[in-house]
Amino acid sequence: MRKICVFLMLFGILLSFDVQSHADSNYKAFEDLNVESGKLLSDYTTSEYNQYYKKVNRRKFFGWRVYAVNEDLECNYVTETIFSYYNDGYTPFKYHYKVAEESTSKVSLSATGSIGIKSTSTSTKFKNNLDGSLKLSTDYTSSSKKTESYELEIQVDPGTQVDLYIYGEGKITNGVASYYAFWFRTQKGGYEVFLVTTQYTRLEKKRI
Repeated sequence: MRKICVFLMLFGILLSFDVQSHADSNYKAFEDLNVESGKLLSDYTTSEYNQYYKKVNRRKFFGWRVYAVNEDLECNYVTETIFSYYNDGYTPFKYHYKVAEESTSKVSLSATGSIGIKSTSTSTKFKNNLDGSLKLSTDYTSSSKKTESYELEIQVDPGTQVDLYIYGEGKITNGVASYYAFWFRTQKGGYEVFLVTTQYTRLEKKRI
């Protein structure tokens, strides 16, 4: 019995060592991302982390303790500017542009601390079934694939600028979590789930 207890103590000590890491998903590479209220996981301060971790410190035999800081934050974003043409001359000119783009997933994940993310060719999930403990809606667990191809004939008038960019809106849920095994904490960190609710290509003309 004593050997078993010693083994469990060593098991807990080894697994509770928090390796600071940061797994980013593609939404972190967006050209612009605006959240209407609340904070992104990357904006949490050390003092905020310490405050939130108190919510998940109570030990359990097995499983996750989760504290959601922000749920379904509404956001808008620009993934990238495809092109930007301006005309500072005196006569209009035209551009012919062919666009082909593919969107493969509407759900992206990010994590800090020792919370892990696993990716396959068809899905991306948190390790140790954190997804299930978060109790997210079915929207957050599905993925989509869409391919678009189209051609544009664009006239750029004198004194104007024409921008073509990918615009979208989404929802963000984030917080902190701790995973316990045999009452020992083996993982601790922040989690974030980003959901695309709508995305499309926007053409904008403005005066310069």
